[in-house]
Amino acid sequence: MSGQKPQTLTLDHVSPATRLLEKRRQMFEVQEALDAQKEDYARREDAFRRREDGLRKKDLELQESLIKFNKFLQENESKRNRAIKRAADEKKQRELKEVEIDALRLKLAACGAEATQLADTVGRNMKYTQYLQAVQEEVEEDYQELGDLINRFVTLKDANGYLMAQQEQHEEQTDATRIEFATYAKTRTDEIFNGNNEVASLQQDLEDRVRVKQRLQNSVDDAIRATSHKTLVLGQVLLAVENLRQRCVEDHGVHLKHAESQKEEDAAWAEAAEKERLKRAAQSEATGGSASAAAAGTETAAEAAAKLRQTGSDLETIAAYMIDFQAIAESYG
Repeated sequence: MSGQKPQTLTLDHVSPATRLLEKRRQMFEVQEALDAQKEDYARREDAFRRREDGLRKKDLELQESLIKFNKFLQENESKRNRAIKRAADEKKQRELKEVEIDALRLKLAACGAEATQLADTVGRNMKYTQYLQAVQEEVEEDYQELGDLINRFVTLKDANGYLMAQQEQHEEQTDATRIEFATYAKTRTDEIFNGNNEVASLQQDLEDRVRVKQRLQNSVDDAIRATSHKTLVLGQVLLAVENLRQRCVEDHGVHLKHAESQKEEDAAWAEAAEKERLKRAAQSEATGGSASAAAAGTETAAEAAAKLRQTGSDLETIAAYMIDFQAIAESYG
């Protein structure tokens, strides 16, 4: 028995009702502990709130005191600044007044010196006044007062100044006119020189053109002589062809076929040449005198072309006769 351990009660050996009561008792203790803690927390919270209110009140009082003190300091600083500014302004005014006093003293000294100088000048010029008075007394019938004599002097002086200014102005105008005349003379001289150069250039150009004209005239004369020679040769050729055709056509005393066809062609060419001439004449009358020469020249060219065509036809006719005569000669040979 002595070696056995004592048995301990556990919840496993307790009945359910006992366990329920034990749990309720524990929950009740826990609730009481929570209530106690809540009351303690509420007391602490109330104490903290009262302390916070006190601190807030003290803070407000401190802030009000600080604001009042700050305002007091600002007022004192403003008063101090105003006092400093006033002292500076008064010092500046004092300095300005001292400078003004010094300037007035200098001006007073200058005025005194000027007064002394003017007094000396009056003393020196008094002899001139006496001289003018003596002159005025000598010519009192012309100048009743000394001021009249002085006014006369001023008038003469102004007139002299005016005349001097007029003389200077006239001299300036004379110089300007002289310069203008010199410029004009130089311009005209340059123009005359340029004109002479231009005339010389034109004269040279005229001489060159005369030489060119003479050379061209010589060329034209040579061309005319060559043309005349060619025309003479052509006329001789045409005349020879015409004579040959006449001998072929008329010297046999019979009417040949080639002669008849040649007469028809001659009549056709003559009629065409006449129409062309009439047409040119009508155009000349319609266009006036200036176109007449061109029409005449054109008509001459047309006649020359007709003569050339006629000569060609004559050569064909002569060739036909020569062929026929050759055939006849061969048949009789």
